Amino acid sequence: MTYPYTRYLAAKRTVDDRALNRRVLDDLRELVPAHRPRVLEVGAGLGTMVARLVEWRVLDAGEYTLLDVDRQLLQDSRAWLTAWAGGRGLPVDPQPDGLLLGDLRVRLVEAELGAHLDAGRGDPVDVLVAHAVLDVVDVPAVLPGLLRLLAPGGAYWFTVTFDGDTIFAPDHPADDDMLGAYHASMDDRVRYGRPAGESRAGRHLFHRLRDAGAPVLSSGSSDWVVHAGPDGRYPGDEAWFLDFVLGTVGTALAGRVPPATLADWLAARRRQLADGDLVYIAHQLDVLGRAPGAAPV
Repeated sequence: MTYPYTRYLAAKRTVDDRALNRRVLDDLRELVPAHRPRVLEVGAGLGTMVARLVEWRVLDAGEYTLLDVDRQLLQDSRAWLTAWAGGRGLPVDPQPDGLLLGDLRVRLVEAELGAHLDAGRGDPVDVLVAHAVLDVVDVPAVLPGLLRLLAPGGAYWFTVTFDGDTIFAPDHPADDDMLGAYHASMDDRVRYGRPAGESRAGRHLFHRLRDAGAPVLSSGSSDWVVHAGPDGRYPGDEAWFLDFVLGTVGTALAGRVPPATLADWLAARRRQLADGDLVYIAHQLDVLGRAPGAAPV
């Protein structure tokens, strides 16, 4: 994987597998139509959620659209999903706009979310997925358009939305300053000329969805918790995942904190990572609900 973000998304698959709230997932199963559902995932990245939902027997047929702004990720998702399906003995049939994985058609669509919503394109979908996305977009601006994508009675499943707490252990004297500045960077982030998220996005979803007429029906925590095993090794590629997270924090803090303090903090965390001592926890939330106007369940 030559593209670092592709490797990051592949590496965090095991982290997400542990994090996703299984009770909320079970409630999702009850809302997915039994016959060939239409699913749209925004900010879909590498397509690991497609694989997960097939493996966890939530989906086995229908149409699943991966929408992402990153062309390289979408190209890599074709190769990644092909390799994943091959490893499971699942038939793969390349299509001009994606893949046919058994009876599930996967479409790859390159678009920036705000522009896609502004254009108002696409058929209504039965399930709308936003995984680790709603903390990096301007939810008040995009939520009405997102909910309009749902067919009557359709379900939204918004997962791993960051909610205000990042923890690294063991403690470091600069943690409060570093992580306070890191969270502040989320609150004034701008991408593609648009506000891009906030540090307490998860908790704010409840009232924003209620006010939009689509109150949360099911919810639960989906915290990332990453640590080494008794042998001092991290599972899978999770050591690389942690190093990428540290790099992301360092980039966000450049110019916000004293350079020497940042360098010392990062060096200490990377030594702990190399020694198998670093623990990382990020608090996040999953929420599930139905399209505005849907009958109560």
